[in-house]
Amino acid sequence: MKRFATHYLEEQRVDTTATASYTELLPALMFNHSFRPVSVEDVKKFVYRTNLKDAKSKKTFINVAGTDPASAKLYIDKMSSFKPTLINTKLENAIGIVNYLYDLSASKPIKDVKWGFRDKPRGVPKNHAGDIFVNFKDGSMIGISLKAGTKKSKEPLLNSYVNTQYKKIGKEDKLSDLEGALWDSVYSKLPGLPDDVTRDNYMSKKAAVRQAYLDYYLDNETDADTLYAVMARISREKFCEQLNTLSLDEFKSWIESNFNLQKAQEPPLVLVKAVKKTAEQKGDGLQEILPLVTGFKAKLNTKSVQEWFIDLETPDESKRLSMTIRSDAGVRAGKKLAGLGKLGKFTALKLQYNGISDLN
Repeated sequence: MKRFATHYLEEQRVDTTATASYTELLPALMFNHSFRPVSVEDVKKFVYRTNLKDAKSKKTFINVAGTDPASAKLYIDKMSSFKPTLINTKLENAIGIVNYLYDLSASKPIKDVKWGFRDKPRGVPKNHAGDIFVNFKDGSMIGISLKAGTKKSKEPLLNSYVNTQYKKIGKEDKLSDLEGALWDSVYSKLPGLPDDVTRDNYMSKKAAVRQAYLDYYLDNETDADTLYAVMARISREKFCEQLNTLSLDEFKSWIESNFNLQKAQEPPLVLVKAVKKTAEQKGDGLQEILPLVTGFKAKLNTKSVQEWFIDLETPDESKRLSMTIRSDAGVRAGKKLAGLGKLGKFTALKLQYNGISDLN
C-alpha cells in the first residue's frame, strides 16, 4: 500500500483550468480595479473582497451576461482546495503579470484588460491563442499568451495531441497505421486482455484495455513502463514518417497554423512569461526563420523516451526544433479508467513544440 500512497501524492489530479485562471483572470481583474499588489497576501485580500458584479469587474469579462462571471467565482472559490505552495506560486505569477500590464500601460495607455476564458472579443478569431486581451485607449488591441515557469524552463509553444496533429497535417487516414503498430507491439502484449479484444476492435473497447493495463501496471510497474517506452517510440516514429511526407509548403502551413508563435495577426499576439513575481515579453525565432527554410527532416532523439526533432535547412544556417510526444497523466490505483495516462492514452499522447535552437 505504501507504493499506492506515493503514486496518489504524485499523480493527484489538479484542475489546470482553474489554476490557469489565477494567472489570467486575476491580473485582468486587478488591473481593471487599478490595484497593484506587492505580496501574495495582497492578492488574496483583493480576490476575496472584490465584487465580481461591479462595473470595474464587468470590464474583465467578454461574456458578461453569460458564464464568465460564474466561472470566475467558481475558480476563486476553488483556491482554498489547492496546496498552499501551488496557490502561492500562481499568485506570485499573477503579481508579475499585472506589473507587466502596468509597465505596458506606462508606454501605451490601456483602457481595460479582457479575460479570454471561453470567448474572444468581437472580431477576434476563435482560434486566437491570447489568454487575455488588452484594449488600448487609442482603440488598438493585442492578445497576450501567458506562460509560467522557472527562469530556465521552456514552455511548449504547441500543446496538442498526436491524433489531433495527424488531422492537422492532413494524415487522418494514416491513424489506422499507428493503431495497428501500437496493437502489434504494445497492447497485444498486455496480460489479462479479454479474448474478444482484437487488433480490429481494441480502439472501441478502451475500457477493457485500460483495465487490463491498470492491473498489469499495479502488478509489474517496471515491465508496464517498458511497454510505455515502446508506445512512445512508435508514436514518435510514425508521426515523423507522416510529417516527412509533407511538401515544404504544407510543412510551413502546419507550423504557421498550429504553433503558438508571436506573429503578424489581428490582433497581434504577444508571448509573456511569468517567473515568480516578474513577467517579461518573450520571442521565438521560429517565425522569423520560417520563410527562409528550404528543407526539413523529422527524426527521433534516440537517447530519449519522449523527445524528437525537426531539423530545418536554411541558406545560412541550420536550426533544430525540439519536440516531445509523451503522456500528460499518470497511472495509479483508484484513478478513473478514462483518466489513465501512458498506455491509457492510446493515440492521444501529448504532442508539444518546446523551442528552437542552433543545429551544431
